[in-house]
Amino acid sequence: MAALASGSLDSSPPAVTHLPVPSTTPSPTPRLTGTPLPTWTPVPTPGDTPTPAPSPTPSTAVLLVPEPFPIPGPKAFVPSTTLPIPAPVQPVPVAADAVNIVVLGSDQRPDWSQWHTDVVQVVSVQRDRGAVSVISVPRDLYLYMPSLWMSRINCADFYGEAQGYEGGGPALVRDTLLYNLGIRVDHYVRTNFDGLIGIVDTMGGVDIPVHCRLSDYWPYPDENGEYPVLTMEPGVQHMDGETALWYARSRKTTSVFSRERRQQQVLQALWHKGRDAGMLSQVPALWKQGQDMVEMDLTLADILDLARIALALEDENVRFYNIGADTVIPWTTPYGGAVFLPRWEDIQPIVAEAMAPIPEARLGRTYMPVEVWNGTPNQDWALLAADRVLRAGFPAVIGEPDRQDYAETQLIIFGERIKGTGAGYLQQMFDIADSQVVHQPGGSSGFGFRLIVGADYQTCPGP
Repeated sequence: MAALASGSLDSSPPAVTHLPVPSTTPSPTPRLTGTPLPTWTPVPTPGDTPTPAPSPTPSTAVLLVPEPFPIPGPKAFVPSTTLPIPAPVQPVPVAADAVNIVVLGSDQRPDWSQWHTDVVQVVSVQRDRGAVSVISVPRDLYLYMPSLWMSRINCADFYGEAQGYEGGGPALVRDTLLYNLGIRVDHYVRTNFDGLIGIVDTMGGVDIPVHCRLSDYWPYPDENGEYPVLTMEPGVQHMDGETALWYARSRKTTSVFSRERRQQQVLQALWHKGRDAGMLSQVPALWKQGQDMVEMDLTLADILDLARIALALEDENVRFYNIGADTVIPWTTPYGGAVFLPRWEDIQPIVAEAMAPIPEARLGRTYMPVEVWNGTPNQDWALLAADRVLRAGFPAVIGEPDRQDYAETQLIIFGERIKGTGAGYLQQMFDIADSQVVHQPGGSSGFGFRLIVGADYQTCPGP
């Protein structure tokens, strides 16, 4: 299941309406200005004020033709200025058997009239193939919300409710994703912080491979009213609901893109716990128990069908995709907010691969099993490396090393051929020098590869 927000929305929002695809000759579009609509109430977080769209009269609309949408280099900084409303992108083709569910997690509280949705993950389930893709959408991605204005994606759910959008917040999230990212959404699941805590605790906690050292304030004060700093070191950590929430939300010492990956880890850990515990027989009871934790437009029959798929799913058939720093443009809004503009030419291939039928989306890689050895005395390093291997789509098992004093990480290839096996991908992923790659065709191992983690292994792969 997921980290998702509670509210009082229509439980059956209208079916997805495919927005019009721009013609080869685009129509004039109005420029967004910095003049807020009179009816809008700002969300109390600096920089989250939207750039609202004016309501041009027919006599002036044709005159408001913007210059081309700015697409500078990936590391370019676009100064604060007004933006034209972008044209809708082409809807990305989806596998015929796919069901796409947007998972939403918010900071909504019973006494809060406004909130942010800081978890936006699209889970695409290919029912017949038994495969799943998860696309993480950064909270600060600055998108056009159909019929409203430009703002962060994490405000769409709230604006849909506050502005009376047909179908409410989930419908505006759905239409915003389709308009800007070409992602079709069929269903939604959402919860707030208390809901996520309840889900994790109901399942007895989760085990999460922590790759990077994390340090941030604990969200609850101690007996002195102070907020202590919690530091979590790399390793496999067992987390209760409050700790899992802290892990998914922490951003003091990491980037927003790292946080999106950690949110995916929490979803993955919940799936692992449910699958390994064989919880299919408990779904009706969990459904009833979770009514006050989770809101969704999925029926019990839908949940049972998805649970059947989830319990038979293998790790190598679950793929995780991120809209990362190399696919966006840093930008500052007229109100001083630090946001990201999407680079569609870089995002489109990511979404297309995630949504394409298997095996076309697998980039032609052959998934040969990888045996992982921990060639160091560092606890859990083999588990951390195996987690990265699994997330890349390779089957992985932990093997018993012959010694624990390897200075450098090595990759041993046992197959007769190398091309097309994914060996180069593994070498690049673990930054293994050519001198540390050994080809042993016909070796005694029953695996395609052996990855030996050495003392030079970096547990934290990137920002």
